[in-house]
Amino acid sequence: MVRIFTIILILLRPIFSFAGSCCGQSPSSFTILNSQQRLNLSTSFSALETEGRVFNDQSFLPWSEKRRRINSLSLTVASTFKELHQVFLSFSHQTGIYSNSFTEASSSHLSDSLFGYSYEIYPEFSFSYWKPRVFITALLNIPTGLSVFEPGGLSEGTQVTGHNQWGSGLGITLLKTYYPFSITLQFKTLTLYSKDFGNVQVSDFNDSSVAFLMSYASQIKDIQLNSGITFNHLSGRTTLPSNQSSQPSQSYTLVAGLQKPIDDWWTMALTYSDQSLIGPARNSLLNKTLSFNLNYNYF
Repeated sequence: MVRIFTIILILLRPIFSFAGSCCGQSPSSFTILNSQQRLNLSTSFSALETEGRVFNDQSFLPWSEKRRRINSLSLTVASTFKELHQVFLSFSHQTGIYSNSFTEASSSHLSDSLFGYSYEIYPEFSFSYWKPRVFITALLNIPTGLSVFEPGGLSEGTQVTGHNQWGSGLGITLLKTYYPFSITLQFKTLTLYSKDFGNVQVSDFNDSSVAFLMSYASQIKDIQLNSGITFNHLSGRTTLPSNQSSQPSQSYTLVAGLQKPIDDWWTMALTYSDQSLIGPARNSLLNKTLSFNLNYNYF
């Protein structure tokens, strides 16, 4: 039987949750390898469509005369360089297209990049019915994207591809396999550090997420079924010299997908995510995303 190389977290790399008073953007999960891959390459193309906006009072405003689309091409490089140690680097290029009854405009730019070093602090050397494998990850946000605070830009933050602020944080991943099921619980928190954008200084703030993911390895042509839910929370930010504070934002994302091995090295996957099906969301855009993923492993 062709081995299943990577857990569902790799499939979730193309998924982005939009948060903040306008449209700050960040990945809602990060890559963990569950086998001793010497090299893992995961590339994906995703197409996102915004359904509307939820305000701070949780009222939803659907869009009828305007449209916001984000196309993203992403790449994640990961490796297990020593037993229990692994690293990854993720980045993407995004094109945002905004249109309404009068005009259409687009913007293309790199997203923020994410670097991580993970250590498996609790490996599973012998089988246990309840003890999971546990990974702890040090995260570094690299400001290669465009922030909502950049001067100019398109309506509804269509040009926003990240926070464009240095940040560091911590991730914890719990993984448990009851074949043919795999269950993953992942926590992430990033602190983004204060930065000047022209005449505006943005304070420190936190970007956090929780993901619960499940996969099922079926006997039908080795197809793997994936599903899950993620929660993303962005704390409020203060801008100077106006001393204005934004409200915190939050959103939930439901995820469903299929993964199939091509051979002993390659897998492909199709993933759909929707932020409009579950809540409560607050102060956030609600998006639907379809992603295609191609994954290569070298042992």
